[in-house]
Amino acid sequence: MDPLSHLVTLLDPRGRMELRCLFGAAFAAPHDPVGPWRAPFHVVLRGECELLLPETGRTFTLRAGSLLLLPRGSAHTLRASGHGDAPARAPAHASRARRRVGAAAAGASPVIRTEAGPLVDLKTNVPQPADAEIEILCGEFEFRGRRRSALLEALPECLVVEFAQRPGFGWLQGLLRMMAHEIEHQGAGAAAIVAELSGAVFTLAVRAHLETAADGATTRAGVLGVMANPRLAPALVAMLESPGAPWTVASLAARCHLSRAAFARLFAQHARTGPLELLTTLRMELASRLLALGQQDTAGIGEAVGYRSEAAFNRAFARHAGLTPGRYRRGERR
Repeated sequence: MDPLSHLVTLLDPRGRMELRCLFGAAFAAPHDPVGPWRAPFHVVLRGECELLLPETGRTFTLRAGSLLLLPRGSAHTLRASGHGDAPARAPAHASRARRRVGAAAAGASPVIRTEAGPLVDLKTNVPQPADAEIEILCGEFEFRGRRRSALLEALPECLVVEFAQRPGFGWLQGLLRMMAHEIEHQGAGAAAIVAELSGAVFTLAVRAHLETAADGATTRAGVLGVMANPRLAPALVAMLESPGAPWTVASLAARCHLSRAAFARLFAQHARTGPLELLTTLRMELASRLLALGQQDTAGIGEAVGYRSEAAFNRAFARHAGLTPGRYRRGERR
């Protein structure tokens, strides 16, 4: 299994599509923060809009053929391009669907309304679908039971993939267009198709991010920085394929045909952490997944991730997750 597949398996994302949005030229839709273990995503299929991150004031232009992912569930606002007004906050009693698309900003006209649908709800501010200038699909990924994720920590706060502008991303465009078709036409099996495809969007978005980073358009850090560096990648492969092995900095350096000092220096430069610190994070991610599955006892899981004593594993897991393995497993069962 390749490193990205390993990391996604550890994270175990569950995707769902929740809304189809049809907007006229004037709209503003604020979204509350939903993190840290939920990640909203939006797909702009038609028209152009703007994303605002209110915490930093940064804005991004989203054109038709853009996928937006917020890996840490940050607060954000989708609004008409060139919108200069601050978004209005929606009332506290608004529905869960409102948190994906929000309410109209002060002065925006006409008002956004929600219409329940058999597959996804419709959010719109136009009288008829044919009147819409902007079409957006909105969904969310959930990472159940997570306490820390090397993959999520390596992703930017806002990940934008302009799949329609890059010929090499035709595979992503085809998948998203298929989802849009199923949502619009609602043929037999549409709900199952959309659910399955939603889960794949996360991995495809990360792959697209890696390919964009390889072109020098963005920066790679953390586990993705290690993955993208051919001199360091063998160490990451070793950690992921044999997490229970007694790895040391020297033995990982040997996998990369580097001296211990050169390996440690290069690793810190690209991962912004030490190799053994990253190894511990990956081990605890695997332990979390095994505890949630409930098929092994705590001692067996500790041994699988490199701890010879159950007590040592319990201490390490409690430092990582903030609770003991037993309490974590009981919480996952509930």
